[in-house]
Amino acid sequence: MKALAVLFFLLGVLAIMQRPVENDVETASMRGLAVNYAVYRNAAFLFAQAHKGFSGDIPLSSLNLPESWRALRPWKARVQDGCCYVYGEATPEEVEAVRRLFLGSFAVGLASGGRIVPSLAPHPVPVPSFIPDGNLVSVTEV
Repeated sequence: MKALAVLFFLLGVLAIMQRPVENDVETASMRGLAVNYAVYRNAAFLFAQAHKGFSGDIPLSSLNLPESWRALRPWKARVQDGCCYVYGEATPEEVEAVRRLFLGSFAVGLASGGRIVPSLAPHPVPVPSFIPDGNLVSVTEV
């Protein structure tokens, strides 16, 4: 009986060791990018809320970002027509990682055809033409 328990224990250890490490690294990388975007996004939204009436591109130097924060992508933020848009290039998998981080928010997704996709919202969330199709985008009203 003890030999059988040891055998199953060793099989369990072997199964754990056989997990693909590449997927763990990939997942951690996408999560890191999602958190990087989230920190930038929140700083941009806070800037827009604090500067009501501001319109145009938000300079990186105007954002209150942690001292150790470094952009993993050239994220951009812009206020136009009472909305703050935060966007940048990302793969569909990275966009999905950001959506997971924001719990599937209707206001976060991929810019496509002038709207955010996937859009499960009752009404599609529009995206202005200055945001290229295929970019990760998030929008909030200010």
